[in-house]
Amino acid sequence: MAKINIIKRGSKDFILIDGEKAGFLYDSDLRRMNLEDGQVLDDGAVDELREMLYRRTFNKACSYLETAEYCGAEIRFKLKHSDFADDMIERVIEELYEMKYLDDRRYAEVYIRSYTPTKGRKLIESELLFKKIDREIIREAFDEYLETAEYDEDKIIDDIIRKKYGSLDMSDIKVRSRIISYFSRKGFNLDKVNNHLT
Repeated sequence: MAKINIIKRGSKDFILIDGEKAGFLYDSDLRRMNLEDGQVLDDGAVDELREMLYRRTFNKACSYLETAEYCGAEIRFKLKHSDFADDMIERVIEELYEMKYLDDRRYAEVYIRSYTPTKGRKLIESELLFKKIDREIIREAFDEYLETAEYDEDKIIDDIIRKKYGSLDMSDIKVRSRIISYFSRKGFNLDKVNNHLT
């Protein structure tokens, strides 16, 4: 047996089971399930309620993954931001990894492929680490990308300088400083950048 409390906040009705946040429902859900604040439910009804809250969390996570590749940390953030319960979020993320809907290696590969035209390796690596991708996975994904792709950091640096700074006087110390500062923020190898400025 468990006591249900309902806290209304906007269009969402937050459900507490024995004082712990379990997720949220809408008014239509409450009516359909005949739930009221302070009600005591037997174990079977509590399990049914928890399963409904879990499915709602799982379906929301899947809706994010239908539109783009995400890592576990991003899905966790999105679900927390949408008021889903922490224990449901963790269960969902675990299931998504088991089902291969989430895959850190695949995510790292897509991220690297997407951002190498505009960012240097150091910045991409630090962004992936911030997203809780394991350092070894990042290294392997980068090494594989560099072996198979026609990646040329010198060409990328040259293209950016030409497009972004081509009309400026490269002998001007302020211009050079601005260019180096830009590439530093973007995580490029500064020795290579300096080679393009000499």
